[in-house]
Amino acid sequence: MREHLRTLRLATWLGWQLETNWASPWLFALYMLVKPVCGSLMLVCMFYAARSAAGARVPVEFLPYLYVSNACYGLVGHVMFGLSYAVVRDREHYRMLKYVYISPAHFQTYFLGRGAARGLEAVVGGVLNVGVGLFLFSELRNTVTVDPGWLLVYLAIGCAMLWACGMLLAGACLNMSRNGMFLSEGVAGVVYLASGVVFPLSALPAWVQSISLSLPTTYWLEGMRRALMGTGALPAQLRGPLADWTNGELAAMLAATTAVLVALAQLFWRWSERRAWRNGKLEENAGV
Repeated sequence: MREHLRTLRLATWLGWQLETNWASPWLFALYMLVKPVCGSLMLVCMFYAARSAAGARVPVEFLPYLYVSNACYGLVGHVMFGLSYAVVRDREHYRMLKYVYISPAHFQTYFLGRGAARGLEAVVGGVLNVGVGLFLFSELRNTVTVDPGWLLVYLAIGCAMLWACGMLLAGACLNMSRNGMFLSEGVAGVVYLASGVVFPLSALPAWVQSISLSLPTTYWLEGMRRALMGTGALPAQLRGPLADWTNGELAAMLAATTAVLVALAQLFWRWSERRAWRNGKLEENAGV
């Protein structure tokens, strides 16, 4: 256990150094604020454009839904992309992946630390993003009511869920070349649509809703919205198939789907790791 904790601590420190060493601390802090806020403000502009064109058909309650969902989804994108890109970066850019593998450090724990560094960056960016939204928009100030208990529950289960998603993508990238990093971007885009980040589940076609309800990210984002905005943040007609679920039912389903995902991630990672070692993928380089 001590070796795992040491690997986790050092990998997290290494990941943070790699993410921040390109700029001074003040410039990086500005980047962490500007990047997520600009993404959310783009959606805000889209909301006001749609409301100007359609009037009351776009309810004012949709703005907090949109803003908070996008802020929370930043954590999904950062961890999923961060873990898979760590494989490409260490193997293709620094050419150190094979040395990490044969070192005393636990290989999977190493990637957990790298993902934790990206997760920390996403959490800070998300908090700043929501803070700016509360300052700029009265709709958010009138809607956001944080429930600390449920927020901690959803964050705790969500960390395990995001780690499992990231390890699935990282395992796939172990056996792919440099362009494997685009896999996580494509998956993140699909999840962005299907998990109800921008469009409520009720606005999606029935067959897409079926896919949405099979994704643990759908339940996690719904839980995070409830923990930050309460259960009545949207009109009933826009709340979709999860409208009548209690927080307990939502957390139980999230925990169950996360448990299945963790088991699949472990099996897939071990298979991918063995295959990559046998086929020389840990030291393969696709060129500059």
